Amino acid sequence: MLKHKSYIQILNVFSCFAVIVLHVNHCFWDFGYENYWVLANFIESLMYFAVPIFFMITGVTLMDYRKRYSTREYFQKRIHKVVIPYIIWSIIGILWMIMMKEINWNDVSLKMIIDVLMNADMITVYWYFIPLIAIYLSIPVLSSIPSENRQKIFQYIICFSFLTVSLLPLFFDLIGIPYNGSLQLPVATNHVLFVLIGYYIDRYPLTKSQRRWIYILGIVGFLVHWLGTWYVSYQLGDVSRLFKGYTNAPSVLYATAIFVAFKYMSVNKVQILEKITSSVNSTTFGIYLIHWFVIQVFLLVSGISQRVVIYRIIGPFFIMLICAIIVKLMQKIPILKKCVPA
Repeated sequence: MLKHKSYIQILNVFSCFAVIVLHVNHCFWDFGYENYWVLANFIESLMYFAVPIFFMITGVTLMDYRKRYSTREYFQKRIHKVVIPYIIWSIIGILWMIMMKEINWNDVSLKMIIDVLMNADMITVYWYFIPLIAIYLSIPVLSSIPSENRQKIFQYIICFSFLTVSLLPLFFDLIGIPYNGSLQLPVATNHVLFVLIGYYIDRYPLTKSQRRWIYILGIVGFLVHWLGTWYVSYQLGDVSRLFKGYTNAPSVLYATAIFVAFKYMSVNKVQILEKITSSVNSTTFGIYLIHWFVIQVFLLVSGISQRVVIYRIIGPFFIMLICAIIVKLMQKIPILKKCVPA
């Protein structure tokens, strides 16, 4: 039981750090033939597992919520822990944009606020909350499947969802034929796939042979994403999205391999990493909420270019440390604790 809880904690902190790396490495989206972009592409590909892993962890921690509390309590907890902080920080984001003179007070209206909350187009890193809320709405339905039937049903959904959501769209892109998205499995479109994968890996043991194949496919997924994006982008003269997308096959294979690797990590390694990550684990959601603001302030004060290598390598550690300290302090103040729940 210790290992079960510990590997999720480690993955949670590791993925939180990877998210910060991705956003510090934002120059990836500013394509160029210089060396800065070659490194940026590698960093982007290496850390791309972060968001899929978060969705997988959601499957592990929430699929069996009925054993702990009612569905009503489930929704109350999700609203207080995620929805309310998302609204608060989105509004803070609007105020930040006004302060930075990116928008004017005259631009602010009820329609604009609703647009920001629905489409996360003010603080773009908050796009994550919309699919996350959709997942929260899906889990009560998925969790109603009896435990004794879940292995085969989830296995079926995972296989056909991966085929229709991840693999076939990429295949049709490669051969230049439009893919009909209506073929996608309706019960597990988009990021729900990761919820089921996370739960399945956590709940049902994998043989050494199965794990070996997952690792091989994970390496293939990473290489296709990394080298494929490099090659096609150089041909286009712009960032290619052919191999990108969290539900794209390379991402799914790579993130699944990372999750399995941590799940089956040796006990000694788990215990060491558990100690290292224990003090940060309760701050990861708060870190996600505030890290964009900390990055903006750091760039503003330092005047450093996002292309500078030392910023992209050392910066994420500094940003995460600052964020963790801020969140820890906020969590000690009752009125602010609601903004950065543990």
